[in-house]
Amino acid sequence: MEYISAHNIRVASLFGLYLWDAIDGYQTRSYASKYRPFPVPPPDQALYNSRNVSIVCPTIDWDDDLPRNLVTWLACRPREVIFVTVETTQMKLARDLQSSQGLSEIVRASGTSIQIVSVQEANKRDQLCRGINQAQGEIICLVDDDAKWTSNQVLTQLLAPFQEEDVGLVGGPIGSYVPKDRQHPNVITPWEVAALRIRSRRALGMAAFFAADRSTNFTISGLTMLVRAEIVKDPYFQYLFTHDIWNGLRQNTGDDGFITRYLLFQHKLDHRAFSSVPQKQWRLGMQLTPEAEVQTSLLSDNRYASQSKRWFRSGLRLRLTCLFYEPGVSEMRATAPYMARKMIGSMATPALTAIRFYLWMYLWFTHPVVAALFLVFYVLRDWFNSLLAFAKQYPYCSRNIWAAMATDNLYLFTDIYSYLTLSRESWSNRASVAGVGE
Repeated sequence: MEYISAHNIRVASLFGLYLWDAIDGYQTRSYASKYRPFPVPPPDQALYNSRNVSIVCPTIDWDDDLPRNLVTWLACRPREVIFVTVETTQMKLARDLQSSQGLSEIVRASGTSIQIVSVQEANKRDQLCRGINQAQGEIICLVDDDAKWTSNQVLTQLLAPFQEEDVGLVGGPIGSYVPKDRQHPNVITPWEVAALRIRSRRALGMAAFFAADRSTNFTISGLTMLVRAEIVKDPYFQYLFTHDIWNGLRQNTGDDGFITRYLLFQHKLDHRAFSSVPQKQWRLGMQLTPEAEVQTSLLSDNRYASQSKRWFRSGLRLRLTCLFYEPGVSEMRATAPYMARKMIGSMATPALTAIRFYLWMYLWFTHPVVAALFLVFYVLRDWFNSLLAFAKQYPYCSRNIWAAMATDNLYLFTDIYSYLTLSRESWSNRASVAGVGE
């Protein structure tokens, strides 16, 4: 029993935490390797095609890329594209689209109807509902105005999971769009490198979550998601969606997290009887193929920091809601056990980080040689290999690789910041929305 001492327990605990990390990483890679995309049916056997799809795009303070992004959507020939803005900018949006060179010809060639509708005040959830209620398609595609579709097969690919009648919501891979003129070490900014690093680490998790329990790593991206119209046209859904309150504050953003949570767990809600849609356990569909990839531009200045803080804060609200309110941890584990375990683990990150820091300090003071060897030949080696792979994939990021290194350690601060600002609400870098500032 002399080996069971406080000293040995501390040392073993530190190594145990890293052993758990290794096991968790192996499990993630194992699940990801088992992922298989949904087969794309022949056209004559497809239940839905692009003409069954209505695109709904809420927008304010759009940039010059919007017409070019619209062209990538039109390449897939959807039934209609519905822009939802505010009354004061409705005419400006129409003028911007009409004045875009060549756009009118592309719209006519696609056969797609373009509509612009409005709401009184900017609120992304209200704008989405306005567009959803206007839409005529059986499948509604919710798209952010900065989404760039990479091929004319995006809709064909993302419609494939709807061949299964219990699939209600579909997402695909999300990539980063870096223009050629910014793919240079002297041009790309640290903010863009940080964004690339975060997004490059998400793909493995998306495949692993879906292979494990048909869930996703917490949220299907609102950049582009497809959902059955009957689900989001339901007055019950829209009431919950537009009356989502956090600490007395009505939520504006976090729409993709809400929709993902609703799809997975709505059958567990106590008040589900108020829905006009027959009760059903819907499932997600993740179509992680190159042809389904959707890209987004990267913010090249400190607006990315504000955007990231909103994402971290929305993510924390989602985890707190899922685990402690709706559906609750026990009901969540019944539907998506892997997702529940990963959420619980992410909630424990601040405490585990503090414990790990204490154990590292203890090891440095008691066994400095062991601490140095373990740090260099295990911890830093794996991190270095990961950064090396990132730099190989994006060689123009090499000069600002320090930004990727800083991003890898954001977890030391993001949860604390998110807890302190949990009741703050904003719409990213959309300056015309009250409360946007960080």
